[in-house]
Amino acid sequence: MISGEFGDIGQLFFEIELIAASGKIFPIEVMLDTGFTTGWLAINSQDIEILEWPVVERQRSMQTARGEEFFEIYAGKVLFDSEEFDIPVIAGSELPESLIGLEWLKTRKLVVDFPAGLLTLG
Repeated sequence: MISGEFGDIGQLFFEIELIAASGKIFPIEVMLDTGFTTGWLAINSQDIEILEWPVVERQRSMQTARGEEFFEIYAGKVLFDSEEFDIPVIAGSELPESLIGLEWLKTRKLVVDFPAGLLTLG
């Protein structure tokens, strides 16, 4: 189980670790996006360069809040609650922050208790 933090306006933030092709580990803060219903992780394209993950698909069309946009899909590797996962990672140049999607909630339990300040995903 990983603990998270609440943002200023109620966002749900967690820390996960990205595993580069070289094996180097990069901790990052990600926001749980309940509107991101078709993926595991989305990050900015410039962050992909240092990870050197292989491209799986180029220019995949996806519907976003701003309309249809195109993204690259990478074969990513992450550490989540000390477990290693191979997941498809969506990368785009217009992503202001890294996001985790609802795919995690198919295998993990989310506990959100604003009054108690408790946020966990495990």
